[in-house]
Amino acid sequence: MIQRIQSFFLLIAFVAMLLMFFFPIISYYGEFNILQLNILELKNLVPGSEQLFSNLFTLPLLFFVVIIGALSFIIIFLYKKRRLQLKLIKINILLNVILIVGIYFIYNNLIEKQAGVEGNFDLAGSIMPIISLIFLVLSYRGVRKDERLIRSADRLR
Repeated sequence: MIQRIQSFFLLIAFVAMLLMFFFPIISYYGEFNILQLNILELKNLVPGSEQLFSNLFTLPLLFFVVIIGALSFIIIFLYKKRRLQLKLIKINILLNVILIVGIYFIYNNLIEKQAGVEGNFDLAGSIMPIISLIFLVLSYRGVRKDERLIRSADRLR
């Protein structure tokens, strides 16, 4: 049913990915640059300074956030197909782990080395993928628990 607790968990994971569009992920402070990494762009907040990275630099982040959010929303309505739900949640968890590794290690190190700035993670934007991951794992456990319950009921018949 759609009112199961795992549907609520998937909705929270979707909302967490949606909120990433509104909050900055990392702010960088250097001697000549102040940069802010969002899902859509890497902004240089110093007026009159040039862009250090192209506009396509954050495209992989945008791709992962959109796919994870859309998949979380679609999985909510697949409540009659629990096995498919389990597979899609596993894929979503994998994509979320790739997103977290990309943000915290790859993008952060790349920007710090290229621009010569030091990054500070903004709490609201940088914690959203972790919140999404936690609720995806909780929804996976809930769907797996339902699947076990249905199998045990089928054995009794």
